[in-house]
Amino acid sequence: MSINPLQNITIQLHEQKYNLDQFLNIKTFQEDHILSSINFINDLLSDKPTIVQKTSGSTGAPKAINIYKSQIEASAKSTLKTLSIHIGDNALLCINPDFIGGKMMIARALIGGLNLFIAPVKGNPLKDFNKDIKIDFFSFVPYQLDKIIDETAENIKFLDQSKAIILGGAPVSESLSEKIKNKFKNTNVYSTYGMTETVSHVALKKINSFEKEVFQALEGVSFSTDEKSRLIIHAKNISGIDALKTNDVVKLHSTTSFEWLGRHDFVINSGGIKIHPEQLEQKILKIFSDYNISNNFFIYGKEDEMLGETVNLLLEGEIDITRIRLLLIDNIEKYHQPKSIQSIPKFIETPSGKLNRNESIKLALDYNL
Repeated sequence: MSINPLQNITIQLHEQKYNLDQFLNIKTFQEDHILSSINFINDLLSDKPTIVQKTSGSTGAPKAINIYKSQIEASAKSTLKTLSIHIGDNALLCINPDFIGGKMMIARALIGGLNLFIAPVKGNPLKDFNKDIKIDFFSFVPYQLDKIIDETAENIKFLDQSKAIILGGAPVSESLSEKIKNKFKNTNVYSTYGMTETVSHVALKKINSFEKEVFQALEGVSFSTDEKSRLIIHAKNISGIDALKTNDVVKLHSTTSFEWLGRHDFVINSGGIKIHPEQLEQKILKIFSDYNISNNFFIYGKEDEMLGETVNLLLEGEIDITRIRLLLIDNIEKYHQPKSIQSIPKFIETPSGKLNRNESIKLALDYNL
């Protein structure tokens, strides 16, 4: 099976427009993201029924999985329909096409007949982008949008005339959520929920909304939970599996909506009290924001003979540990207080640029020897 482009789409790169055939035969540009895009399009247009995709490695070792093109097509059509993106609309690719999020932006363009604009994969991909072009559909990782918002008001105006902005690859912090609510009045900004196994996202959460923020299923997707409140995804047309079990702990609002609480494998059981690191991290982030502390950090559990596990805080970069401890004592409830607070120069990342918690913890333990 091959993917048939809906119409003769235009691909724009470095201010130069190409039709699909011209783009696939480019010889002048050798940037990694361009070569990856060309290779993926060639895979989609081939007669092979599947593509091979590596998982991101954020929750374990990266592994290669086979994804059917019928799954890619179902996922792309579902997103385009949900976000009201139509033939002839303009989409921007500025995330890594080696991973599923970037690949799906390309697939949506081919399947939906969108004109695809390609920008460099960097912190602020809009820095040198022509703002006279109207882009209807953006996809960023949260770090990119955070940087874009902070740099110039012109970026906000440019983004706020689009139909939709989706954010994936990492959770959206409370501070970024507040910026989005304050800055974006016209366009809809969504946090996505999904993984490589679900061929990108299966649910969207509107961030700039006055309603309670919950993830809503795409069409044809439903949810249930197991006895430990872990999410089960029912989306056979997209995932290829009747019931895909995850390690995400959620509060189910209905069969098509849920509130994400954290990872089951990250939960810390300290003296019988269950603590979700992701929720504690949001509280600490608010404190850090109030005191202009910008260091990256995360919470993790460590085995303890008396309590079973303890709460621990690991920070990136130089910082006054004593100051941090005093701030947390004043602002965090007793049983959520980190037993140890430590910093290392730089966190370890996965190949896709996500935080590798396990390897960063190992590095911290090495520093502590």
